[in-house]
Amino acid sequence: MKALAKILGFAVAALIVVALGFYFIEVYAPSPADPTLSAAIQQDSIPIGSMTREFLEYVPRDISLHAPLVIVLHGPLMDAKLMREWTGYEFDELADQHGFVVVYPDGYKHNWNDCHSKATFPAHTENIDDMGFVKGLIAREVAQRQIDEKHVYVLGYSNGGEMALRLALQTPEQVAGIAIAGASLPIPKDSSCPEQGSVPLLVVDGEKDPFNPIDGGRVTLFGFGYRGRALSAFDTAHTFAKRLGVTSAPQEIHLDPQKSGDPTSADGLLWPGAPSPVVAFYKIEGGGHVVPQPVFRYPRILGHTTTAVDMPKLMIEMFHISSK
Repeated sequence: MKALAKILGFAVAALIVVALGFYFIEVYAPSPADPTLSAAIQQDSIPIGSMTREFLEYVPRDISLHAPLVIVLHGPLMDAKLMREWTGYEFDELADQHGFVVVYPDGYKHNWNDCHSKATFPAHTENIDDMGFVKGLIAREVAQRQIDEKHVYVLGYSNGGEMALRLALQTPEQVAGIAIAGASLPIPKDSSCPEQGSVPLLVVDGEKDPFNPIDGGRVTLFGFGYRGRALSAFDTAHTFAKRLGVTSAPQEIHLDPQKSGDPTSADGLLWPGAPSPVVAFYKIEGGGHVVPQPVFRYPRILGHTTTAVDMPKLMIEMFHISSK
């Protein structure tokens, strides 16, 4: 019995070592250093129906009247705090540089009620009023910060990107442009949203995204949690370009990584507009399910974080988000 107990003890210890090794190699991602900002991040909440919804807000110290608003929507199993970290605090720093307000909302039980009709997470199955939440946030920022309601922009990651797509489809009058990473339109058969509208769009997707297949198909979490089928990233971008009346072919560009040893690169398709592309799609060769930026390295289990594209900066430049 003592020998068996010793063997079992060694086996448990070995499993713990393997589990810890997997965590630190594939899952662990250290938080970036706190940035130097002109003001402090604030936590607040607003009532939406019978619920109280929470969010983080960053307002630069010298913000002007009628400044733009950027809303940043986190991915599944995340919250506002984590999304702020996983975008490298870059939106806060860009807000200081360009003079806009940033809001990071918290999803219901870490998810959003997007357009995937086959989704099984609580925000969808309980039909949470996330559209009302975003509308309420915009109204609050208009009332309290006097932001320009005609210049509201949304970046969404993964399930947050699907929520951004829902806003564009159903309330295009509320958002002037959206940017999505690791997200695509659901196929019509698997969509719960009437596809009515379109707005300028930035799409960034990894060629090796393990969740949202860049060429379209089944959306899962490593093969589990089936959420229906999606269009390809290209078809998502092309759909928006057609609805916006763009008939010319997109311009092709190539971007190399900015860091030695980075195995990724980016190929872009830019549908022309004035003064910037009205729709842009960046395919990250070798990239994963991430929001590319230069500060935060996503967990390896999600794939490579490219240095060829800085998505927050690219979004600000493409949509000309500035009050300065």
